[in-house]
Amino acid sequence: MTHVIAEPCVGTKDTACVEVCPVDCIHQAEDESSEMLYIEPFECIDCAACVPACPVDAIFAEADLPSKWSKYTQMNADFFTSGAGAAAAPAAGGEAAAAPAKKREPEPEPLVPLELKPEEIYQSLSDLRGDLAEQRRMSDADLRARKSPAVVGLAAAAVILFAFAIWNNFSKATNFSLYARLGALAIGGKKPNLAGDEYTISRRLGGRVYRVKVSDSIFGARTLTLLVPAKPFGDDIYHRDEKFFAANQNEDSRFFYVFVDRKSNGTLDSALKVREFWSKENRFLGRYQKPLPPNGELQKIYRDAARKLGGKLGLVKSGTCPGRELIKNQPCRPHRFRGTDLP
Repeated sequence: MTHVIAEPCVGTKDTACVEVCPVDCIHQAEDESSEMLYIEPFECIDCAACVPACPVDAIFAEADLPSKWSKYTQMNADFFTSGAGAAAAPAAGGEAAAAPAKKREPEPEPLVPLELKPEEIYQSLSDLRGDLAEQRRMSDADLRARKSPAVVGLAAAAVILFAFAIWNNFSKATNFSLYARLGALAIGGKKPNLAGDEYTISRRLGGRVYRVKVSDSIFGARTLTLLVPAKPFGDDIYHRDEKFFAANQNEDSRFFYVFVDRKSNGTLDSALKVREFWSKENRFLGRYQKPLPPNGELQKIYRDAARKLGGKLGLVKSGTCPGRELIKNQPCRPHRFRGTDLP
């Protein structure tokens, strides 16, 4: 089975089909004198890649060729078999014109091994010394021109990154806000590392547990996350599959806010209100949360909770210090413990 180019190609001779043919079986006369293109039947693999590429719908499978153009099956074959490989191409009035045969490409000449003497292959020691001396006389300007811009760029980036790391740690050390103190207490005096460290402090106040988690790295700002317990929120923040938990008689809800302060300066970057489901066996069942815009009301909740926790930890002034009265209205000394030592 082959494909055949028919009369619509006459006078058009668009070569889009030639470009998509995977076996290069579509040709015309070498001097482009033929008025149409032809498909070599013995080379065609019947892939039909040329059919959609033809802008005038001139290509058909041999079995689908319209009867009025049946003669083109033989014309396509004759183009490659008649005479010296030329075929009669149909003219505008149905006449045929001869197409010259394709020239065969000359075969490449066989490679001949080089005949070299040993003294022509190897360079003498004196010549090597001369080449080295010439290379060493290269000017400094030429050597600078040879330096890779990529290497220079990487070195500059490393210097900038190192300077940023120093500045970032210095800014953390000089931040004396309550939020920076909470973060410093949580990390327990440990220096940040490249991978980043996370520490948590926990305190029970009035029957509720307040937690502060700090993420710290020399290549990023300190992130302070404060979890504040809350009463049920009342509005719908739950997943559509909450009915699963409603049917579970052992489920137990916990409600809290999550405040995130990426610069640890008391300004909220994001806030969530969260409901968690736990079984009475203290098995986690699921969590639903809703993002909130960090508005003034949430900012006040965050500041009040941080101040309350800071007072309990001895980081801010309050009426009493943990376990003793405040002396001369001075702030309590920060407790020297690490987050892992807390309950």
